[in-house]
Amino acid sequence: MNATNRRLAIFDKLLNEKRVVVMSLAEKFNVTPMTIRRDLSVLEKQGVITTYYGGASLNEGAASEPSFMLKNKNALDEKMAIAYQASKLVNEGDSIYIDCGTTCYNIGRFLKNKKMTVLTNSIRSIETIQDKENIDIIIAPGVYSRLTEATLSSSTIEFFNSHHVDKAFITSQGFDIVRGASVPTEMDGKVKEAVQRISKEKILLIDHTKFGQVFFSVHGLPKDYDIIITDEGIDRETVKKAKEAGLNLVIAPYLRKREN
Repeated sequence: MNATNRRLAIFDKLLNEKRVVVMSLAEKFNVTPMTIRRDLSVLEKQGVITTYYGGASLNEGAASEPSFMLKNKNALDEKMAIAYQASKLVNEGDSIYIDCGTTCYNIGRFLKNKKMTVLTNSIRSIETIQDKENIDIIIAPGVYSRLTEATLSSSTIEFFNSHHVDKAFITSQGFDIVRGASVPTEMDGKVKEAVQRISKEKILLIDHTKFGQVFFSVHGLPKDYDIIITDEGIDRETVKKAKEAGLNLVIAPYLRKREN
């Protein structure tokens, strides 16, 4: 196992267990304790864990956010299902916004080569649509965020303020049925707010693990979204509360079922 995959596996373990021990990880991955300490140091620099003598713990504060790579690996089946469902809403001739979240990253995989215009501030999302010649791609300028692998700054907001899109596909780190959608960093939240203002139809993409989580910067109330797409892992009680709140909740089936 290479270093990247090992760190992803360590992060998964932290998500499930909240704490890890260096010696146990060294034995599990058949590497030296020093190697594990280096892995933990990389994760700590991203702000998602705190190391201490002999181990590390997961940071779960409202301003803590893992890197794009770590988020993209987490809940992959759910994200692919949501991305496929979202792609079905795109029509010939649409102008759409694709957000910098990892769920949105996968939308491009399912977009047919229809004539459309895509606005995005996500560098990674371009990877999935750059070979589709009928799709015009407009990249928002701004300061590059290594954490989200996207442009996030005042110039990004200014750019979006001078445009309009038919549909905006927006992701969020957390969603509460009362408080709304939120992310750990203020600038990310402000960019999402700007996009929502210039969009005819606002579509929120959140897997079931995001429900009930609240982060530092709220970028939209529940009623602000025309459609909220999640996956079938969502529990019945949450579905009931969403319907009682009048939310247009769409539950995307997992792709492995569709393909069987």
